[in-house]
Amino acid sequence: MRVSYGKHTKHKLMSLDERLLGYLPETQYFTEETLWEMLEKHNQIILKPCFGYQGLGVVQLSALENDHIELHKEYKKNILNGKEDTYSYLKENHFSRKRPRYIVQKKIPLATINNNPFDMRVMVQRKRKSSDWVVTGKLAKVAANNYVITNAAKAILSVEEAMQRSTLNNEQTNNIVTELDQVSLIVAEQLAKSYPNIRAYGIDLGIDREGKIWIIEANLSPSIFMFKLLKDGSYKTIRWYQKG
Repeated sequence: MRVSYGKHTKHKLMSLDERLLGYLPETQYFTEETLWEMLEKHNQIILKPCFGYQGLGVVQLSALENDHIELHKEYKKNILNGKEDTYSYLKENHFSRKRPRYIVQKKIPLATINNNPFDMRVMVQRKRKSSDWVVTGKLAKVAANNYVITNAAKAILSVEEAMQRSTLNNEQTNNIVTELDQVSLIVAEQLAKSYPNIRAYGIDLGIDREGKIWIIEANLSPSIFMFKLLKDGSYKTIRWYQKG
């Protein structure tokens, strides 16, 4: 039986590995009940389509005073009055006419570079006749001005450069780089149990302002064009693994 490629399913599969539990932000399948439960608990949440890509349809909600709610999509913000108005606005402007298949996720307060959040993309691959997973490349994506997601990136940097330029403590850099690799390899090993034919994962990880790593998403059909911009040889390595 084919396992769904949806974000909620992948999150559940990753949560079956105890080693990953501390890296996974709280995530619920979207319902009106879980929407308000999560917003009340975390004050800031992200809504993502289960089958979205390149950040399409991603919305951030923030609880404000006097029951007002800020909705932030791409670079635009709207202030809505209360739960009823917010839910109606979401249904009318962001959800399809069919039952919305979204997840609700705790917002990770990402570390920033010049006030712009950034996250990491780690490529993990295996050769066709091998079960050994290898980190073949990693980079940092810096969000464009006023964006909450990094899919609209204003800069692609090496992970080391991003952390040096960020608000993070430089003494943490080496440990964080090692941990990014370790977590990404565990994610690939865990998901491979359910997706045995997949040979490449693009794993998006965030680092919060305290230096803690979080798993944002695991992509099963990752784009690799960003690695061309690094000039560190990783694009060539990734392509070599792709060929078999």
